[in-house]
Amino acid sequence: MEKQGFIALVAILIILAVALLVGVSVILLAVSESAMSLQKTQSSQAYYLAILCSEDALMKLKEDTNYSGNETVSVTKGSCQILPVEGNWTIKILADYSNQVRKIKIAVSQINPAMVIDSWQEVADF
Repeated sequence: MEKQGFIALVAILIILAVALLVGVSVILLAVSESAMSLQKTQSSQAYYLAILCSEDALMKLKEDTNYSGNETVSVTKGSCQILPVEGNWTIKILADYSNQVRKIKIAVSQINPAMVIDSWQEVADF
């Protein structure tokens, strides 16, 4: 009888250890998913910030064809840089939101009477 109690106790301990292992695995998976979701959200915010600065730079270029860029726009948890305008109106934007960086490069070929944008693309590097 004593042997059966010992076997039952060992079986319960094994079952509890497996349950604990499964529980810890589920918690770690949930934390990992949460971190990836946060990173995706922050990356989206960096993209929207880059779009905001792109539109701002294009409006300033439309108002003044000699607009040189080279300015920073700051928001809570982030900022974007409108880099110096190059050549015939090539605008480069670098946005950083909570350490998530997005870059946009815009090539404009004509400003007046209507602005003509030759390319608008997100790039990995300038």
